[in-house]
Amino acid sequence: MTRRVGSSSVGAQRIPNLVAITTSSRRSCSARQRSSSFSKGPYISAVSRNVHPITAVQSEYSLWSRDIDREVLPTLRELGIGLVAYSPIGRGFLAGRFSDPERELDEGDFRRSGPRFTGENLRHNQELAAKIRELAEEKGVTSGQLALAWVLAKGEDIVPIPGTKRVSYLEENWAARDVELSGDDLERIEAELPQVAGERYDRSGMATLNH
Repeated sequence: MTRRVGSSSVGAQRIPNLVAITTSSRRSCSARQRSSSFSKGPYISAVSRNVHPITAVQSEYSLWSRDIDREVLPTLRELGIGLVAYSPIGRGFLAGRFSDPERELDEGDFRRSGPRFTGENLRHNQELAAKIRELAEEKGVTSGQLALAWVLAKGEDIVPIPGTKRVSYLEENWAARDVELSGDDLERIEAELPQVAGERYDRSGMATLNH
């Protein structure tokens, strides 16, 4: 979620797991990056209160990446900061776009070697994806639409940004706006889904994150 504030330009400071979008000058956007601490709620609060107001923070958020529920999301809401949720359908996996990375994805696709897409983790996560498909079928929607609807239902201050290369998937994703999930639906989905197996990134990638 972004908003226009005065006539200031909008700048974005890119860090491994979060992007702070602030209304600032180009010069302030060159501030030193602190990727190891920026994803912590207290640091976000300190920057927003003492350095410069933050409009939105970008972080991975989906049915299998809910770490920010514990600390980051409550802090954002306390400060009135929006969340831009990337990879809301688990890089396509939660939508059933692929189930066997080695056979279905091109060479060079990082998902072929990602911790969640290999070995025992993959077999476990296939069960997670199957549960999403089961719940989606009960609603008469696709797995991807259920995954997106869950993110949308978590708050009006959250804007998911699923990526796609196909018009058919774009239209499918857009239709997720019309999927209604009640409080009971959200509780059931979160209670019945198996825990995800594997980290979001490999060891070197996780070294840049702290949640």
